[in-house]
Amino acid sequence: MMNGFIIISILAAMFLFFYWYSYSTVAAEDKKREAIWKKRHELEEAFNKKMRERAELRRQKFEKFMRRSKEIQQELIRLNKMKQIQQH
Repeated sequence: MMNGFIIISILAAMFLFFYWYSYSTVAAEDKKREAIWKKRHELEEAFNKKMRERAELRRQKFEKFMRRSKEIQQELIRLNKMKQIQQH
């Protein structure tokens, strides 16, 4: 009778060990997958942030260029008017 309990205990312990082992590998894989997803998400966010910063820089440069262009056009108009006044 005692041998039966020992055998059943050993079988139960083996069953629990195999169950724990299979669950731990699945849990570790899920954890690894989540870490990879998180890292990829962080990289995408960093890339998007960099692209937004670059777009803002381009916008600022374009505004500066357009302002300078308008200043030059106004200066040319003013010079043409002065030239016409001097000719008369």
